[in-house]
Amino acid sequence: MSSKSNAVEDHLQSAVHLPNYWEILSKAGKRITDNKLRSAGKQYLTGGKSIMLSGGLPNQKPLPIKKIQFTMSDGHEISLSDKEVAHANSYGLSEGITELRDWLLGLHKLEHKPPQLTRKDHPEPFALTITNGITDGIRTCFHILLDEGDSVLMERETYSNTLTLLQLFAASPVAVNTDEDGINAKDLEAIMSSWPEVHPHSKRPRVMYITPACSNPTGYTWSEQNMVNVYKVCRKYDVIIIEDSAYYFLQFGERQRTFQSIDVDGRVIRLDTFSKTIGAGYRLGWISGPSTLTDRYVLSMSQYTAHPCVLSQIMINHILQYWGYETFNKQMIYTSEIYRNNAEILASALDKYLTGLATWSFPRGGMFMWLKINDIADTSVIMREASQAGVSLISGDFFVPEFKPTCYIRLSFSMADMEDIEQGIKIFADVIKAKKKECLCNGTQ
Repeated sequence: MSSKSNAVEDHLQSAVHLPNYWEILSKAGKRITDNKLRSAGKQYLTGGKSIMLSGGLPNQKPLPIKKIQFTMSDGHEISLSDKEVAHANSYGLSEGITELRDWLLGLHKLEHKPPQLTRKDHPEPFALTITNGITDGIRTCFHILLDEGDSVLMERETYSNTLTLLQLFAASPVAVNTDEDGINAKDLEAIMSSWPEVHPHSKRPRVMYITPACSNPTGYTWSEQNMVNVYKVCRKYDVIIIEDSAYYFLQFGERQRTFQSIDVDGRVIRLDTFSKTIGAGYRLGWISGPSTLTDRYVLSMSQYTAHPCVLSQIMINHILQYWGYETFNKQMIYTSEIYRNNAEILASALDKYLTGLATWSFPRGGMFMWLKINDIADTSVIMREASQAGVSLISGDFFVPEFKPTCYIRLSFSMADMEDIEQGIKIFADVIKAKKKECLCNGTQ
């Protein structure tokens, strides 16, 4: 992680302004109660000694899976014990396996050093719980924080699924001007200060959703100074920050500080995932932050998805315990270097074929490159015609509020090899040239 800048150092010395969590919670977030059946069975699930005549746990005898073993990329073999297999065949705790949660809590102490943990007198406890991945994490956060008609602050371009989830909750995105350093703090202040006058019939936003490290779709990574500036605006208007950190460990070079690492108050809910570093199909991640909110998250999860996948938790816990923190960090560096190499291959192909047709900047990490196509206002047509030519890419309208047409294209460098990237970008350039020629002939743009 990056060393502390003066702005961060000064900020970390500031007094705690504890958020008004109860006022920020949605009606559902306030109303939700414990799952009584799961609470009744918790003693058994946590290893307590009791004769089980209450819960509807499956009988292990007829279940088909009795042995689970897997081999890691370095040849190390891991075999689950009979007890672990039985656990994987049954239900689990809504908050996740304790040993896995403890390992991840140790990681946060090393990687982010959240003030809630480093300040002995902090009034709000820090907590961590396992999730079913980032998307489910966002959905559950929205459930406990958003009411119908609410507004959510976010970057100008953002994760497409977040926009869809806002529609599900009948909430509205408020896009704030964004550049490579992140959301413009002055524009954020202008939106918040003028809100009562501009939107007299709606509540001022109390939630901000952001992806400050290797954003999807832009690849932008926020500067530390801008993080502090935006955080100050959020504490002024008592805004909760949802920090989507799906691509945090894919940063190229030294990893940037996080909002959680400067969260003096306890207003950051951080979402992490194993999807980009261990495997997406395991559907496993974790949420961390103020316990008042993470506790509500667990209550919501217990009512909807019950608990994260037990087998995935056991397998990933074995991997992390085998690695330890030092090897985990080396593995993250190795992973990010693979993506950096792919990004360099893509950038070389763009220089060769798209110079003069588009503009772009090299990302600071992640999986994506964000291109502005010159003289074309709606890239959805480019996406369709590229697809017909055998190249898959995503037009920018997928990532903006109301899915309006844009001049941008998102390219991924995560999967394609050198030869495919070279061929794909050449075809992409030919599609753009053909479209420009058609526009000139028709007198349109």
